[in-house]
This record gives sequence, C-alpha cells and structure tokens, in this order.
Amino acid sequence: MDEAVRSVAAGRLLRGIRLATLLVTAVSLVGFALPLLVSGGAAHRSTAQQVVAFGLLAAVTLVAGRYVVLDRPPGRLRWVLLGLVVAGSVLAVTGVRAEYLLSEFEWSYGLIGWFGLLVLLDLGAPAACAFLAGHVVASFGYTAAVGQDAGGLVVVTVLVLGYQLPVVAATAVVRRLVDDAALAARREEEARLGDAVARRRHEDHKARCAALLPTVLPLLADLAAGDADLADDRVRARYAVEAARVRRLFAEHDRAPDPLAHELLACVELAERRGVVVQVELGDGRPQPPAPARRSLVDAVSGVLATARTSARVVVLGTPSAVTVSVVADGTNHGPVPVEDPASIAVTSLVEGERVWVEATWGATR
Repeated sequence: MDEAVRSVAAGRLLRGIRLATLLVTAVSLVGFALPLLVSGGAAHRSTAQQVVAFGLLAAVTLVAGRYVVLDRPPGRLRWVLLGLVVAGSVLAVTGVRAEYLLSEFEWSYGLIGWFGLLVLLDLGAPAACAFLAGHVVASFGYTAAVGQDAGGLVVVTVLVLGYQLPVVAATAVVRRLVDDAALAARREEEARLGDAVARRRHEDHKARCAALLPTVLPLLADLAAGDADLADDRVRARYAVEAARVRRLFAEHDRAPDPLAHELLACVELAERRGVVVQVELGDGRPQPPAPARRSLVDAVSGVLATARTSARVVVLGTPSAVTVSVVADGTNHGPVPVEDPASIAVTSLVEGERVWVEATWGATR
C-alpha cells in the first residue's frame, strides 16, 4: 500500500478512536453518572458539591469534544481542562460519605479515567497512562485514609482499566503507524527529489560538455594531426584556456562545501603545474552564486590563469549580497572573456604592459 494512503488511513483511524472516546465519555456521564447523582440522596455529604463536580465534567466534555470533532489539539487549554477534571474528581469523591465510598453512589471513579483519555490521548500513551496511574493511586490512598477497605477497589479498578488500557494501546499502535508512514513518505520524497536533481545535473553536465566540443575538438584534431604550432605563444594559450575550462567542468561535478572556491582552485592547480606561482586569497562571509553565475565568474579568470607566465594573484571577496573574483597575472590579454551568464556578471579587464587584470562581479540583487 502506498505510504501516503497508509498515513491517511491511520490518521482517520486515530481520529475515530478519539471520537469513540468522546462518545463513551459523554454517554457514561449522562447515562451512568447522572442517574446515580440524582438518586444518591443520603449517600452524598453535599449535593451542591456533587452538582458542581458534574458541571465541571460536563464543561470538559463540551470543550474537549469540540476539539475532537474539529480534529484539532487543544493546545495550552488542555492543561486547564485537565485541572477541571482533577477538580471534578476531588469534589465528587469528597462529596460522598465515607461509608458509601465503595458503593455505586460514588459515580466518578470509573468515569474520570475516560476524561483523562479524552484530554490526553492525542499526546500519546505515556501521558494517558501516567494520568490513569495517578488517579488509581490517589483513589486507593484516599479510600485508605478515610478508613475504608482499599482492597474493595481492586475488582472495580481491574474492570475499568480493562476497558481504558486497550484504548491507550490501540492509540499507541495507530500513532506508530502514522509516524512510520510519514517517515517512509518523507524518505521516498527525498529519494525522488535526489534522483530528479541527479538527472538534471547529469543532463546539465552533458550539455556543458557538448558546448565545449566546438572549441576543444578542433584543437585536439590539430594536435593529433601534428598541425598545432606549439612554438606559437598564442596557440599554447588557446590550449591552456581550453584545458582550464575542461578542468573547471570536472571540478564542478565534485561535491564541495564551497563550489566557487573549489572550481577556482582547480584552475589554479593547472597553472601551478606549469610552474606559475599563484597566490590565492579567499574572503569569508560571501554568498554562493547560482551555478550559471558561478561558471561565469570562474571562466572570467580561468583564461588569465591559463596564460600566466610566472606569477598570478587570485582574490575572492564578498558581501552578503555580492561576490567579486579578480586575477592579476603576467600574461597576454586575448580579448573579451566569454561568460555563460552575462546578464548577472559584470566583467572588467585592464592590460598594462605584460600585466593583465580581470575582475568579475556577481550581485545577488542584480
């Protein structure tokens, strides 16, 4: 079964359990407790106290029932309702004469647990079980304190908990199903998203490889045929520039926490292999440009690094909204620098003798 379907089905079942708990609580209050309260008579120490206790529990039923019907958690109001349940229980128990404490006229003992489930069931089994345990311990303690045989409560307790604990257990199982289904659905969605991203990156990588072919293949063909004049500085520069572009493409495929720095350092590595001394300064606190802008920033300086003769200096600076990459090297200016994303990149270049300076700036708000 699909995980989303399982999650919805389990959620409906959980809501059904809460609605059933509301129904049992309301029917027990009106159909069981009310007749005993009316007929209690001499068993009650204070009829007014019993009426107030009944009124508090009735109010809890109405307010908590509204949240159950709307399938919404009561939030902080939950603890107010729980306090009213405890107050109603105390008033009901202390309002019965001690000799009638174990009789049917003490109408609240078997009922209070249902109110605890009504208010706490959506929090999970631990909260509900803690309330039931606290109520049982308090009832046994009070019964013993007023001189009655607390053992007489054992049978009633077993019967009452025999109905209430299965509800708690069923709720715990359903909640586990809901959580497991939600986790499985989230993992499935993450896997689906990861596959989609991987496919898109693969297609994008293929497209960029294809874009390099028109410039790289002729150079490789000339080299294979022996037609490349490697003694010509301009020819060697063309090969160096294309090699830097290919190296940058390979570096882009790597996973790195700082992709811009990683791709720049790949181009720096090529220059250093030719014996060029490169100084690199990477500033902090800069954003990561999107992939097209990042490629343009690297391409803008990779050509200068590829044609540097002896030394170069690369500086990456940034603000929270912009990134600037610049390079100064002793090389030759080979005309405008092609960039993939010219709409978001501003490129400036300057040649003074044998020194070439290129600066590319990307702004997040451009």
